[in-house]
Amino acid sequence: MIKIEVPKGTRKSINDKHKEYVERTSLQRLEKRIKAHDIGDMRCRLLKALFGETENERRECIIDVCLSTDLEDKLRCFNNAFKNLYGFKFESELKEHNKIIADTRTVLDHILNYDGFNVGGLLSGGKIWNRHIFITSLGIKVCPYCNRQYITSYENDEAESKTTADADHYYPKAQYPILQMNIFNLVPSCNVCNSKMKGASMRRHLYPYEDASDSMVFELPVEIGDRVSEIIIDTKMNHKAEASKDVFKLDKIYQAHLDETSEIKERARTYFEHCEKAYEATSGLNVPFNIFAAWFGFMGKDISSEPLIKLKQDIFNQLKAEFEKC
Repeated sequence: MIKIEVPKGTRKSINDKHKEYVERTSLQRLEKRIKAHDIGDMRCRLLKALFGETENERRECIIDVCLSTDLEDKLRCFNNAFKNLYGFKFESELKEHNKIIADTRTVLDHILNYDGFNVGGLLSGGKIWNRHIFITSLGIKVCPYCNRQYITSYENDEAESKTTADADHYYPKAQYPILQMNIFNLVPSCNVCNSKMKGASMRRHLYPYEDASDSMVFELPVEIGDRVSEIIIDTKMNHKAEASKDVFKLDKIYQAHLDETSEIKERARTYFEHCEKAYEATSGLNVPFNIFAAWFGFMGKDISSEPLIKLKQDIFNQLKAEFEKC
């Protein structure tokens, strides 16, 4: 897993644009929905309990719901308001509660309207804000969940910018509709991780906006020979890291990279024995270039810049530490 690091200036720009978008879309839908119902209507009462009794309160609250970094707090507020009004939890599985839960989900889907965010809307100055621009603004090139797939942008035939990234709802939209437009609940990811691996999983895996990149570490088994037989993932007994390994099948899909790690292992052993004279010692060649940079150029790269950089750096650091023990 790779932690998503966004510069302060970029983060402020993203937040400002999302705030304006929410004011122009979700807030307007909320006010229309409240005015369309009788004051005693249960759905109207729930919306006021969630967002406030006055328009000013609702404006501040819905912006907070969509921009707050404290997702757990927003869920607690939603669950408390729902239970206080209806007398049961939103995640209730009793059949007699299904209609109320479904109606609540429909109302929130209409107001927050994540599906509409794919198209987006105009901000002041004629600027567009949508899911693609949001993801692109984060500057993430590689899926933070697996570090195996690029998530980049391209121009289509209509000269419109598109992205190859999905926006994964860390707290799934179906179970947590109140967080569907919170930008800290939207994690850029590859389609494989989002759709094929995670799917509808409810397990709390590593959270790229908060958890450190070294929450899990790639390792090789200590064994004789150049060929690597297995890539191991050390989760450091962290339950969220264990969940990430299981949900995204990392321990299985990374076995496809035994060739890359075998090459690193062979080159590391040669380099640690001979350093810059490796070619001279093994092939009788006195080469003029920097062997370390040629063989281990990945050590100077940001782990979010290219696929597999974290794997390569973790393996190199392990081999280096083992060599230094000798």
